[in-house]
Amino acid sequence: MGIKSYYSYALIMSLNATMNFICGGRGLGKSYGIKVKAVKDGIHRGEQFMYLRRYKEELVAGRNTFFADIAHLFPRYDFRVNSNEAQYAKMLTRRNGESEKDYDKRVDDREWVTIGMFTALSTSQRLKSGSYPRVTKIIFDEFIIEKGALQYLPDEVTVFINLYSTIDRWRDNVRCYFLANAVTIQNPYFIKWNIRPDEGGDMIIKADGYVAAHFPDSENFRSEAFSTAFGKFIAGTEYGDYAVGNKFSDNHDNLIRSKDSESRYIFTLETKNGLFSVWNYTGEAVYFVQQKRPKGHEIMRTLLPEKMDNTKQLLTFTDSTLRILRTAFKQGRVWFDEPTTRNTFIDIFAR
Repeated sequence: MGIKSYYSYALIMSLNATMNFICGGRGLGKSYGIKVKAVKDGIHRGEQFMYLRRYKEELVAGRNTFFADIAHLFPRYDFRVNSNEAQYAKMLTRRNGESEKDYDKRVDDREWVTIGMFTALSTSQRLKSGSYPRVTKIIFDEFIIEKGALQYLPDEVTVFINLYSTIDRWRDNVRCYFLANAVTIQNPYFIKWNIRPDEGGDMIIKADGYVAAHFPDSENFRSEAFSTAFGKFIAGTEYGDYAVGNKFSDNHDNLIRSKDSESRYIFTLETKNGLFSVWNYTGEAVYFVQQKRPKGHEIMRTLLPEKMDNTKQLLTFTDSTLRILRTAFKQGRVWFDEPTTRNTFIDIFAR
């Protein structure tokens, strides 16, 4: 049967945001659509793109199959991946009376034009001394890690911003497209720009329009996907929820509750995902953790040795302060203001 409903980039591109996040069902056509646009702009406008994956091991598959599903849309051209470059050349036909040898020589002597580059974010530092004046798109495929052995890079958003700065060089004409399935909201990009999929419609704008996030709710795609044999098989499962239904598995209201007004401030904890204030309602031995911080003097604690200074106390994961919170959490006595706050502390308590 096949899927006929594919994602259109018209809406998100019309916003002219620099950082564009597109999270939709598996097979919705997120990668397909941006690859077609990138190749068209390469052939007809002389632009280039950078295709990005987190690690070199991930990059191999994306690089080797990049043109597999779109080459038929450009019947006048041949495509190839030469090392880490995406290239095209005009397709040649054999002339009347031309020998096979002469034809093969013309084909071999064709000019191949580079329209894209393939890069791993983990090794992107090596690009720092290069110049990329024709690159206008950075395509970060599968930027959200699915369940498995991979991990985000240390301070990954900064690594990406450094790459962007290297490519853009203050031109302000490079657009970034972050593509992923709806796996988890607990990723460094959503945390950095406070992107919450359910805060208002399927399009979310942040940072005065510099960041746009689209969570397309495609009823046609969902209907078509769940009507296939595989779709019927995964319907009603967690995999079906995110692969087709575009539901983030960790975006729920468990342990979400507003802080009681009588709660007493204890301290502020610095984590890799930001700062959180911790409060205690002593009457019930209940704790509240939230992103909003108290006014005035704060008692600072940090889990990050590299952030230590004379205004903070370093906490280790075995310190009694965290042990008390961990025990309360196991007993359902710790409440959080948002799912991202809860997810951050689940990671901390799991240490």
